[in-house]
Amino acid sequence: MNRLLLLLVIVTALSACTVYKEYPIEIYKPGAIAYPSNTENVAIVYRNFKYIGDTLQHYYKDDFTLRKVRKDPQQLDSVLVNLCLNELAKNLKENAAFEEIRIFPKLFEPHTGNKLPALDMKMVQKIASSTQADLVISLETYSYFFSEYESTAELASPSNEVITAAVWAVYNPVEEKLIERKTMIDTIFWNGYDAKGNYQRKTKLPPRLAALKIASQMVGENYSKRFFASWQNVNRIYSVPPLPDFAAADEYVQKGEWDNAIMLWRRYADDNNGKMAINARYNLALAYEMKDDFETAEKWLLAAQQIATDYKSKEDLKMIINYRQLLAKRKKDISRLNQQ
Repeated sequence: MNRLLLLLVIVTALSACTVYKEYPIEIYKPGAIAYPSNTENVAIVYRNFKYIGDTLQHYYKDDFTLRKVRKDPQQLDSVLVNLCLNELAKNLKENAAFEEIRIFPKLFEPHTGNKLPALDMKMVQKIASSTQADLVISLETYSYFFSEYESTAELASPSNEVITAAVWAVYNPVEEKLIERKTMIDTIFWNGYDAKGNYQRKTKLPPRLAALKIASQMVGENYSKRFFASWQNVNRIYSVPPLPDFAAADEYVQKGEWDNAIMLWRRYADDNNGKMAINARYNLALAYEMKDDFETAEKWLLAAQQIATDYKSKEDLKMIINYRQLLAKRKKDISRLNQQ
């Protein structure tokens, strides 16, 4: 009993020295758009809508001075929209998201307004019926603006940029449902610096039309990524209290030897280890997640939450609840992946 009391005193005295470390993992996440798994045929349309205040298509900024373009292609908007939609379709095909993808950039006449409501479902069903589509992807509106600078506060060398703003929507005509409406605003930069930060004097910056075309393709490519699964790097947190067993477990973590780390952390997971059990149980949850045993990971998190609640440890509770949410999200994502 005296030995246990001494251990608790030592642990309490050293608890302020606990180190929290990040462990990077790569997880496979489903696409952000939850479209029906049996979707085969897709129609991509352009609504040809412009907000009334969107009047700068034929202007650009020259060193912070707004200028009008003297000679712009009459069908500039159509050219850029087609590049955008074709890049979207190309990336969807390359990732085998759907069997057939058809593009309809001229279904709608040009129109303007102060508000952009979602398409009426009767219209969506009409489009789907005429195109034999299970899903309708709509570029609701698209805007772009080019700027060029001899120098800025950040760069002493010339640079170009294009700002794009696109509103996308995905409609399910079968269930008469708007799956997603997403506004995406991006800025694409060009300057004379390479990836290592070295200035390349011979670099030629793209002129306005070329820059607008490149940016429009990137808009379609970026939106396509919301449809298919991809690997993402995330970090998990674990703790290393100032005890030899935890230091040894940390070394096993770095080697990916989770069974050995589990063996050491289990020594401190019992209730009689006091607050140290919070660290041990939390770390055990991470170990079992790495072993793809999500049920056991959840059990250890619940056990850690229980003792953290008993000790009224707000910071530990916050960390545990956050991890539980991340774990629940990952389980949900895996379930979605299995359905695709």
